[in-house]
Amino acid sequence: MLALFLLVASTHFAALLSPGPDFFLLLRAGLLKGRRHADGCAAGIALANLLSMLLVLLALSLLPASGGLGWRLLQLAGGAYFVWIGARALLARRELELPEVEAVGRGSWRRGFVGGLLASSLNPKLPIFYAGLFGVLRNAAMPGWGLAFSMGWMTLVVLVWDMALVRLLAHPRWRGWLQMRVRGLDRVCGGLLLALGAWLAAGVLVGS
Repeated sequence: MLALFLLVASTHFAALLSPGPDFFLLLRAGLLKGRRHADGCAAGIALANLLSMLLVLLALSLLPASGGLGWRLLQLAGGAYFVWIGARALLARRELELPEVEAVGRGSWRRGFVGGLLASSLNPKLPIFYAGLFGVLRNAAMPGWGLAFSMGWMTLVVLVWDMALVRLLAHPRWRGWLQMRVRGLDRVCGGLLLALGAWLAAGVLVGS
């Protein structure tokens, strides 16, 4: 059980490392509006992640515990989605372009929070991603306290990492490091997502 949690937690953190929509939202907030605005944005993103996880757990609770056709189809779809985005990350050849800003505007924590919450809540990939992660844990019969711990852990990781990212990106040295390592981060994220996707799909196909 611990090994499975570590795999899910590692995959979740690797997805945070690979620059996505939330990364660029934080980057823009920090560079254009200042650290306080970006911290509010990070808190809004974390809350959106928590709400997505709660929605996913509610939806999963309405499905049979195991063996039902709907549950097997959900697992297979989640596995296929993870394999797809994992393969895309592995094959990506992108370059990360970070803007140079001469002057920082005056933002506010509240506006940053609202902006982060709305932008992240409207990302349709977020609940799909968490459906796959919590589908893995529920398929392994993770008890309720374990699911609650996983949810709290991932919310905290999103908040702490995003706030740390705001501070790191304020230094040109770290921005340069990220630009040079973006492909490596994509590979790590892609490999872990492929492993989870294959595990999900294999569980359905072998068990059917």
